Amino acid sequence: MWLFRNWIEKSVAENKPYDKMVRELLTAEGSCYENPAVNYMRVLREPGKITEDVSQTFLGVRFNCNKCHDHPFEKWTQNQYYEFGAYFAQVSIKRGFLGKEVIRNNTGDATPVTGEEIVYRNYAGGEVKHPKSDMAVAPKVPFGDARAVGEDRRDAFVDWLTSKDNPLFAKSMANRVWSYFLGKGIIDPVDDIRASNPASNPELLDALTDEFVKGGFDVRKLMRTICLSRTYQLSIAGNKWNEDDRANFSHAIPRRLSAEQMYDAVMIATGTRPNFNGMPQGMRAAEVPDGNVKGDDFLALFGRPKRMSACECERTSNITLSHALSMINGVTISDAINKSDSRIAKVVEANSDDKKVVEEIYLTCLNRLPSEKELAAIDLTKGPRLEVAQDVAWALINSPAFLFNR
Repeated sequence: MWLFRNWIEKSVAENKPYDKMVRELLTAEGSCYENPAVNYMRVLREPGKITEDVSQTFLGVRFNCNKCHDHPFEKWTQNQYYEFGAYFAQVSIKRGFLGKEVIRNNTGDATPVTGEEIVYRNYAGGEVKHPKSDMAVAPKVPFGDARAVGEDRRDAFVDWLTSKDNPLFAKSMANRVWSYFLGKGIIDPVDDIRASNPASNPELLDALTDEFVKGGFDVRKLMRTICLSRTYQLSIAGNKWNEDDRANFSHAIPRRLSAEQMYDAVMIATGTRPNFNGMPQGMRAAEVPDGNVKGDDFLALFGRPKRMSACECERTSNITLSHALSMINGVTISDAINKSDSRIAKVVEANSDDKKVVEEIYLTCLNRLPSEKELAAIDLTKGPRLEVAQDVAWALINSPAFLFNR
């Protein structure tokens, strides 16, 4: 887990071209310890799962809809599902020996256990069989043309997938990155590209895609282009013509922080160190490498995905009564604010000037100073000084300015 997480982090940090990163993932072989990229195949394991994950992640197409029959509303067929999977039919996994242990049960029987697995191409063959005919299916890409397969079928597939001529590879990534900054894809959902789900602004998406391709699949350059755009820099303030617009990016739309962002923001504002089972002390929620790591129920409630699916829909950002109650009266917020060594307690202890205390709380929670009206409304002498200061922090953490990206 750590090796794979660090490989991804390093690839992003060095701005590895997107096509190169995808190629390394899909053609990786060897030990899961010595070549961390193989963990992608190691998790997916079988051609059907690989087909669904790869198509949805790197093409933005949901191929799971045509596994059992032709897609009822789109051009994708059941044959194409198995032809796609045939490129990965010879990917095999075997147990390695690195880190091998022997565990004995109460009767003395020994069970070999190892965390190492090796991904390799099965030279003895391996085919995907069509469920209707029980016949082996030859590999074939769902659109366009791919070169003839060689020793490793994946090479031909990845050449086709990452080609500049592939109409969906660059487009799906450009659309996905746009959604991360604007809160909504030009095609939305971002991983459901189909004729019956058209782009809200096809010219914009085509322009982003062209620039991404011409830039050599440079993700950082794509991000810079989006962030320097007038559209990204628009205010959330609408007018009488666009106040109801949710599709055309005519103004910014406030969106709730993700589960990890919100949790980390609370910890930073209160100066509290989070603790996740088995993780280094003080690790931020956004750094936790596995969606199943146990920690605070706050993260599950606010929509942190378990990362068991390629679908963006696995993450939720809805707002319900349960979310409101957790923010107002939940253990996570309460414990963070009331800790004896919290930032709030330290600010109160270090400052005899009430105005300074209030200003510090506003700066840590909202990154701004309080207005004169806000200062006038807060009186730390109305009760125990620390408790009133804690109430101020509690109120600010529950404000839209804290909870939403505006």
